[in-house]
Amino acid sequence: MGVDDALVPGERPRRTSPRVVLVHTATFRQARQLVPVLIPVAAVVGLDDGLLTIVVMAVVITVLSAAAASLSWWRFGYADRATAVVVTRGLLARSVRTVPNDRIRGVEVEAPPLHRLLGLVRVRIDAAAGAVATDAEELVVDGVPRAEGDRLRARLLARRPAGPPAPGDDGRPEPEPAEEEIARFDPRWLLYAPLVGSYLVVPVAAVGTLVRLVQELPDAVVPDLAGPEPSARLLVLTLVAAVPLLALAAVVGAAVVNWRYRLVRRGGSLVAVRGLLTRRHTELEVDRVRGGTLSEGLGMRWVRAARVNALVTGLGQANRRGQLLPLGPRTEALRLLGRLVEDPGPLTGHPPAALRRRLFRALAAGLAVTAGGVWAAATLGWWWVPAAGVVLTVLGVPMGIGRYRALGHGAGPRSFSVRSGWVVREQVVLQRRAVVGWEVRQSVLQRRAGLATVVACVGAGSGGYAAVDMAAADVPGFTTAASSGTWAGTLTPG
Repeated sequence: MGVDDALVPGERPRRTSPRVVLVHTATFRQARQLVPVLIPVAAVVGLDDGLLTIVVMAVVITVLSAAAASLSWWRFGYADRATAVVVTRGLLARSVRTVPNDRIRGVEVEAPPLHRLLGLVRVRIDAAAGAVATDAEELVVDGVPRAEGDRLRARLLARRPAGPPAPGDDGRPEPEPAEEEIARFDPRWLLYAPLVGSYLVVPVAAVGTLVRLVQELPDAVVPDLAGPEPSARLLVLTLVAAVPLLALAAVVGAAVVNWRYRLVRRGGSLVAVRGLLTRRHTELEVDRVRGGTLSEGLGMRWVRAARVNALVTGLGQANRRGQLLPLGPRTEALRLLGRLVEDPGPLTGHPPAALRRRLFRALAAGLAVTAGGVWAAATLGWWWVPAAGVVLTVLGVPMGIGRYRALGHGAGPRSFSVRSGWVVREQVVLQRRAVVGWEVRQSVLQRRAGLATVVACVGAGSGGYAAVDMAAADVPGFTTAASSGTWAGTLTPG
């Protein structure tokens, strides 16, 4: 819709709560970009790096933040109509964005700590953005009371005009849909967190930042515990102490994100609620779910744990918003995945030629380092280089075999599945109706080996899911069995 269609003469848009000005002032949301500008201004004015300068800059930034937050609140408005939601913003350059209700893919209500303190929530409305940039794929209504956030969420996902519920046969309003609990996070599952890379990234980054900060501090502030040259014993003790601390940090991080996680079905929606500091309430329409993914990292497979994500048409940030089981036993993950889409049955393995390709790729780096290391050892005396190459070559064997064993595909009456990956093994199960096209890729080496890579093009998740290095002769049969119509694949040369 254009701007003229979005604006109705005489219509008064809704305003967010004025309390959101305090939130944006405290977080410097609108004034963050002013900090890099104020520093050179202070240098030009002649302010030094003393305490007075810090106080003056803090006061100036706070005042500017409050002014920017007030102007942003004053010029922001939203309207939820019978057919669309409209958001207007901007001081000098006014922006009006209109999204039809039938383009809305999900609604997330979140309450960060400051919002919860003031009784406010933030509503994220995910829409099929089309040509809109990825970072603008959602509408955000920040700073409404909890009751208004719940009303807006229910109103947009129901896609019906605002007002009292429709009366039933007896003239009374229809009751609220019954709530069916599908999954609940067990605190014992937090013990899986140290084996998940995403939960280890934050503590590792925090340790790196702390080490860098300590290095920048004056020597008089930091005690000299290691001496001029740290001993090997101190380094070993540091590593031994770091491992349990990182594991504990991963568990704490997982608990903060997934605290009191529940997944329920309420009418035609899947509702996921989670979070300790920031409480998130994500709602997805069941009718737009096209399948799911079962993800198992290398460490998770050792303890038979997995994660489940829903594949929803047009959903932005699907890795976060579509997450239905953040972490849990593989049996629980398979049960939940079976609730999303029908199991297509056992997977078919790929031919031995695919194993040879996996082994060649896994061994190539180690063999190259070994060959170069022989020359380096003979001319420079670097005997550690060929030794490292031999280690890489030996490790490449289980890596190649593991990547081959992860390959598989299968098709059932109403769904199909593809699987690949070694560090993170991912099995995708999709409804047949989700397929909008097929793409078949063959490189020169694949053609000689009688292999092909088949990509199912869908309108959910990443947009395409591949069966890597399957037998070329099996391609027509698989694509026909895994789609609702006749196979019409496109062959793309490598």
